Amino acid sequence: MEYGIALPHIGPAASAVAIIAVAQRAESLGFRSVWVLDRLLYPLIPRSKYPGNPSGEIPRAMQTTFEPLTVLAFAAAATKQILLGTSVLVASYRSPVLLAKMTATLDQLSGGRLILGLGAGWSSDEFTAIGESLHGHQERTDDYLRVLKSLWAEKQPSFSGKYYQVPKSIFLPQPVQRPGPPLWIGGNSKRAMRRTALFGDSWHPTSRIGLAKLVEGIKYIRQVAHQAGRNSQAVKLTLRWNASPFLTQKFSAEEARECFSAYREAGVTHVCIDLNIPEPSSVSAMLESMERLARDVFTKV
Repeated sequence: MEYGIALPHIGPAASAVAIIAVAQRAESLGFRSVWVLDRLLYPLIPRSKYPGNPSGEIPRAMQTTFEPLTVLAFAAAATKQILLGTSVLVASYRSPVLLAKMTATLDQLSGGRLILGLGAGWSSDEFTAIGESLHGHQERTDDYLRVLKSLWAEKQPSFSGKYYQVPKSIFLPQPVQRPGPPLWIGGNSKRAMRRTALFGDSWHPTSRIGLAKLVEGIKYIRQVAHQAGRNSQAVKLTLRWNASPFLTQKFSAEEARECFSAYREAGVTHVCIDLNIPEPSSVSAMLESMERLARDVFTKV
């Protein structure tokens, strides 16, 4: 199982210095990846409940959130080998043609290190702020993925769908990775699972889903992928893991080893650990936790 760490691009400690410090230390410690999330604003009277906790309250760390792809480009310039991932971007927040251009450019400039995690989104407040509607956003996300795949891979791509129209064009540069960067599909719902089966290289739910549902979910995804004529075993199981108190409050290597061992046994191949959710961490605390994870946990799981 491989491990990634979320960059400190959210919360009060977010800064250029913090992002580079964590990215470079993650690379030197042997983390496989660094990650960013997507948040446009922090509504003071939200109309949508945050799905990441039972209370539905958005973590206060998200009051400050740097734009994710800009952060990854910044981190790419300061690292050499570590993978650069989004966990996850919301499809509707950027046009698919713009995102295809941004991600192809980032993959080129980083030497083929991008992982694109993508989800349908949930915040009606943010959708309203960008002039979009939650109505039909699930179907729209499927169309979105079709556009990305066409632009990344085809010599003279074009697309005609319900939501997007792209004239026959030359689209360069295309990504280093062929036919495109790995697509990790975010979301814990059955709809997200079907999207993974049809379009994704990996299912990328959050840790709140629980081990039993992880196992059930990836089994269902592979059944649907097989029915769709895809190589079902090629679809991976990855996880976004928002930190527990045994990492951020009182570090317990034993609890961490038990937790990650259970995920590995469930078939998880890559875990993205966010030490700033639900509560923000200082950069020094993040670096200390990373050191302990690399020394006392990862090598023993």
